[in-house]
Amino acid sequence: MDATQQNSDCFLCTPENDLIYHSDTAAFALCGLGPIVEGYSVVATRNHARSSADLTSVEGKEFQNFAVGVRSKLTSKFDSCLMTEHGRLPVCVDSSGTSEPHCYHAHFLFFPGAGDLGENARSYFRKTDVFDSLSTALESTRSLEEYYLYSPTPSRFLIMTRPGRLIRQFSRYLVAESLGQPELADWRRHPMRSEAVSMAQILRELFVG
Repeated sequence: MDATQQNSDCFLCTPENDLIYHSDTAAFALCGLGPIVEGYSVVATRNHARSSADLTSVEGKEFQNFAVGVRSKLTSKFDSCLMTEHGRLPVCVDSSGTSEPHCYHAHFLFFPGAGDLGENARSYFRKTDVFDSLSTALESTRSLEEYYLYSPTPSRFLIMTRPGRLIRQFSRYLVAESLGQPELADWRRHPMRSEAVSMAQILRELFVG
């Protein structure tokens, strides 16, 4: 990877190997810290791009294909898999008001088994457009300054724009709140690293062969 495409302070540029369960030259999937649900995953690009919308057409296609494949495997194991992306939205702002580097490293969050929280998510935005594929949804974001991608199923993708005040760790908060445990939205306070490592070991078996 070219040094200009890395950020030494970004943990997605130097992911921890024991959390990774699938990878290729374009992207990787890891079990995220603070697993609110079983199989909670982060799927990220190898290169440090600001969002999915900032990838070249070739990079974007590779990343999308990788993500779709991971989602399919997770769905086969957990019956469903909610997919989100905080596209260019500073929802990783720390206590000093600074965005953490990984916030602007293109990545999707996967929440296997989570319910459809779309109506709640939409209440934080003033505009929502609906698409039937990941590629068409992301194509619509290229000219947007910021966006939020929300996909409850592989055939329904919502692009939400013009947000009001968003909660830190927005996607995680939506899921944690729906489970009655909003405090789990903060993965730094509730890392549950051993659980994430154990799940990564299990999920590697899904991709064998």
